[in-house]
Amino acid sequence: MDDNAWPYRTLAVEELLESKDITRMDWPVYSPVLNPMEHVWNALERRIAARLHHPENTQQLKLMLIEKWALLPQEMLHQLVLSMRRRCEATIATRGGHILY
Repeated sequence: MDDNAWPYRTLAVEELLESKDITRMDWPVYSPVLNPMEHVWNALERRIAARLHHPENTQQLKLMLIEKWALLPQEMLHQLVLSMRRRCEATIATRGGHILY
């Protein structure tokens, strides 16, 4: 599964997937609603924006991201994973006629 971004469509990636007998899932181009990581990044962004002191450089940003990552509620991450079937079904339903197995 990928979002059809060009890095995943290179010949090297295609050959690797084929050599490992991996079949791609049909997936809409850039589908943030289906990408749980987009929701995690959003949560991290909100937590950093809420801080009184914003990062002044990339090193501080990196440290804040690591700190906030460790504090993300595991239940939130768990619920994102559990919501994938519903998200896929809803997306497919809006595009018509497909069945999710």
